[in-house]
Amino acid sequence: MNKIMLILSLILSYGIYSDEPLNRGTTDGAFTTLMLASPDIDKYVDTLKSNTSAFSATGASDAGVCITRSGNEYAGQMMVWSAFPSVEAALVGSLKYDPQQAPESFAQLREPKYGVTWKAAKPWRLDPGYERVQRVNVPTDKLQDFVAAMTDLEKAIIEAGHSDFFNGVFLPIGGGTHEAQTVMVRSATPDASSFGKLFDEYFDGEAAWTDQWLALQAVGGTIISDSFEECEQTYSAN
Repeated sequence: MNKIMLILSLILSYGIYSDEPLNRGTTDGAFTTLMLASPDIDKYVDTLKSNTSAFSATGASDAGVCITRSGNEYAGQMMVWSAFPSVEAALVGSLKYDPQQAPESFAQLREPKYGVTWKAAKPWRLDPGYERVQRVNVPTDKLQDFVAAMTDLEKAIIEAGHSDFFNGVFLPIGGGTHEAQTVMVRSATPDASSFGKLFDEYFDGEAAWTDQWLALQAVGGTIISDSFEECEQTYSAN
């Protein structure tokens, strides 16, 4: 119960964050993700782009895909994400489309694994790119400190000249055993080159944001999984 109350408190406290974040993001709204395995990712993505009926049926404002490029847990690993104006809209929308009852044109191209709804715990900018994705088990009493440290690290990296970098911390809602014990961290840059430069900067001892990185490590937490995903937006209701 204490963990549930802390998560709700965290959502509310960051939802009324008054200062404009450097990443120009927001904690408004919610996301859903459908984790998949596809035998032909390119063909499946093309099919999603040409047939957007599922997204419009659920009421998503925006949608797209993330393809796992390293750290795969299975062949053809990817996900389809959808953005909604609220958690309510996300939960209601998820009832309007059953991935197990998809048309044959979709069904033969992917195997659904599981779905989950997400709420951002810090401002997040919808700008898909090359993203490092980590599931982190954070001690309950350190969750708010973890989010604050992520925010400080993001600010330091942006101020060091990486203006397109941003961090996201997402709280899972209804993710089953897959997501029950972790938060999802997404660190995003426009492309792989931009992310690689960050690593080179750190390993060469030239990162002006080293102190903020070490402060984040001091908060604690255990990384459960670590991968890179290439993300893109394929649908917009506007």
